[in-house]
Amino acid sequence: MKSTKILGIILSALVLFGCSEDFLNKTKLGALTTESFFVAEGDANQAVIAAYSDLKDYRYTWTIWAFGDVLSDDATYSGSDDDVQAYALMESYNYPADNGRVLGRYQILYRGINKANQAIDGISKMDESLFHTYNKNRLLGEALFLRAYYYHELVRAYGDVPLMTKTPTIADKTLARTPASEVYAQIEKDLIEAAGYLPKVSEIVKAKEAGRITRGAANAMLSRVYLYEKKYVECKAASLEVFKDGYALMPNYADVFTLAGEHCSESILEIDHYNSSTQSAATTNNGNFHVLMMLPYGTTYGYGINQPRQSLADAFDAAGDVVRKEATLLTPTDLQAWESAADFAKLARNRTGYYNQKYYLKPAERSTQIRNNPVNIRLIRLSEVYLNYAEACVKGSPVDNTTAREYLNKVKTRAKIAPDNTSTGDALFDVIINERRLELAMEGHRFWDMIRTGKAATAFASKGTFNPATDGLLPIPQAEIDNSGGIITQNPM
Repeated sequence: MKSTKILGIILSALVLFGCSEDFLNKTKLGALTTESFFVAEGDANQAVIAAYSDLKDYRYTWTIWAFGDVLSDDATYSGSDDDVQAYALMESYNYPADNGRVLGRYQILYRGINKANQAIDGISKMDESLFHTYNKNRLLGEALFLRAYYYHELVRAYGDVPLMTKTPTIADKTLARTPASEVYAQIEKDLIEAAGYLPKVSEIVKAKEAGRITRGAANAMLSRVYLYEKKYVECKAASLEVFKDGYALMPNYADVFTLAGEHCSESILEIDHYNSSTQSAATTNNGNFHVLMMLPYGTTYGYGINQPRQSLADAFDAAGDVVRKEATLLTPTDLQAWESAADFAKLARNRTGYYNQKYYLKPAERSTQIRNNPVNIRLIRLSEVYLNYAEACVKGSPVDNTTAREYLNKVKTRAKIAPDNTSTGDALFDVIINERRLELAMEGHRFWDMIRTGKAATAFASKGTFNPATDGLLPIPQAEIDNSGGIITQNPM
């Protein structure tokens, strides 16, 4: 969050081993516990801010695109020859269990869950009378949302994962994997409870609170989660709750991804980044690390990773989608107009002819600290919820083609594409899924959408043989299996 300094907090869990001697039961001097830390409302707020902080960790945000875009038919890893070679197995669906991105996502998401659990446990025990500046239930709602969000990011990538809903102890090191259905049940429970605690977006002061989770975010996340579970009635109900909260599509699609478009009328949840000019380390700054990674190689300090493929450009062309193609795909012609002649002349390693414009900053907007660029990551937008609702209408029972087309066409019309007034049933479903590809392109959705809809093997055929029985889940990191003494088991490979 731009308006709030991210504060770290380490809360040590007490583990009792059954010894009766008092000297063995002493609290370590200088250690913080949930009992000793949560004594003032500021402590509660700091704990929640700490749980937010893992959203910004580049080791997690890297995987939003390295899995959601690059493992799909929309993009390729690109960058240096070494980068390409190192990720080649992942792109061909031979996932190594020791891949750094596989491990980084898993560990950072669990770190976020740990912090969310600490916040929930600590705040729940605090007396209501301690809260004057902050609202106790709102803080609980934010922590519950974060726990649910982190778990959904885990379960859709790894399947069954250990479920922890309390501040962890040493015993949790050997916790076995929990069936995905039970993890999803906890996600639903957390989001429903969070929605009851959180304010509507119209009730927050954006100048101070932009980036904090709202009721709309909880219901939008529920809409997404129910779609993954194929709970279409529930997906429609959650989506309708979002529509009540006053969000509206921006008239111009491209404006959504500008600096001026952050926290705009259609934004439901963003990871906030700003130019933290005094912080340069990848793990401690508040800038968007991925502007550096996606800037074309040779352009100031770009690495040129995550290049859109020709197949995505062809999909835009097939739909007659000029608006979203121009807002999504950055071309050398664009660069020649915007970059200095000297930088443009150094352009290299252009493997596809396209770059991700949604992460691009023109030279005057860039930070001198290469990791600190001020571009927010858009996590949930209203258009996604419109398409969630449309998909639920056409896949649920009874089928409602008319309403599905109505919400599909809200998205198509904004993109200046002719509305669909005739498609029904499975054909309409295919139109909606293609619309998701165009509307949400290079935002980390495509890989997961193809898996959950059973379309991955066909969609990804140009990249390698995708086996739905083994390639729909990433491997559990080998380091985590080893740390558990083998209690955590591996996915089929």
